[in-house]
Amino acid sequence: MEAIARFFQEGGLWMYPIVAVSAISLAVMLERFIYFYFHCRNNAKALLTQITRFVRNNELEKARHICIKTKTPLSAILESALWHFQQQEPDQEIQNAVDEIALRELPRIQKRTHYLSLFANISTLLGLLGTIFGLQQAFGALATADPSQKATVLAQGIAIAMNTTALGLIVAIPCMIGYSVLGAKANNIIEEIDESSVRLLNFLFALRRT
Repeated sequence: MEAIARFFQEGGLWMYPIVAVSAISLAVMLERFIYFYFHCRNNAKALLTQITRFVRNNELEKARHICIKTKTPLSAILESALWHFQQQEPDQEIQNAVDEIALRELPRIQKRTHYLSLFANISTLLGLLGTIFGLQQAFGALATADPSQKATVLAQGIAIAMNTTALGLIVAIPCMIGYSVLGAKANNIIEEIDESSVRLLNFLFALRRT
């Protein structure tokens, strides 16, 4: 802990905005992790199997109740399809209703993840700015500082330059990893929703024609 405190102190004022960026990025990663792995957590294949079984048995209310109870973006879209199917609406109206709910739910899945890439760039640039100011201080010491203080001021400037660069990269690397992992998870969820909703719609439309 003492080494960390010294590292932060020697980095100067530029360490504070980098730490602020790291705190915000950590909050975004935690929020997205909870949303993806808890709020969006469901077994799409099992859910679709249950729904189709109830629909075949003419138990649409039970099928809708499963969706309402699940409370995920996928279940909201499937429930909309079931409700409009239950109202005997035309196929196109059901498709439009599903598309409308998807337009509401899918942006929530993609929300805030892209900020992690932005935070990675910001932390890197803040570290670079700290490096520039640290080097300016170091080179300025060679020209203006008292000879007895040159070594100290030069060391302080180099410490600012190196520490801010290091902290900027320390923040940027997890942000980029989080952006890649969470972005891939968001894409998987969206693909799963698209596939499941299409499968349910095809099943419902085919059921009408039998």
